[in-house]
Amino acid sequence: MTQSVTTARTAFSDLMTSRVVRFLGAGIINTAFGYGVFAILVLAGVHPQVALVAQFGLGVLWNYSIHARFVFGVSGFGRLPLYGLAYVAAYAFNALLLAVLTGAGIPALGAQLLSLPPVVALSYILVARALGVRAGRKDAQQ
Repeated sequence: MTQSVTTARTAFSDLMTSRVVRFLGAGIINTAFGYGVFAILVLAGVHPQVALVAQFGLGVLWNYSIHARFVFGVSGFGRLPLYGLAYVAAYAFNALLLAVLTGAGIPALGAQLLSLPPVVALSYILVARALGVRAGRKDAQQ
């Protein structure tokens, strides 16, 4: 029994320190930052579309620093252009999927909720590749 408890603890510890969990945690932090920027700008009287553009631009820089350093162990800003492209590609996929689902009659909030799993999975793959990380490797190429 002690062996199985130790094995379970090790498995839980590995899961909690895995890149996927750190990626999801970073997503929560990044979302809070982005929404915070958007909300502050809108409350300050900035048009929502302008606030969205500003939030997106600042979000790319903020999210890059969180993903690169804390999730994938990459330092510097050499991969920022590729990261930006990955970010835009994930956004475009999300926008397309949202349009398809709402076009099928699913309300926007439900459609976006259904979009989250594939968008998050694609985002993980694109961000990892943009940051020079290959599947199965524990270290990033810098």
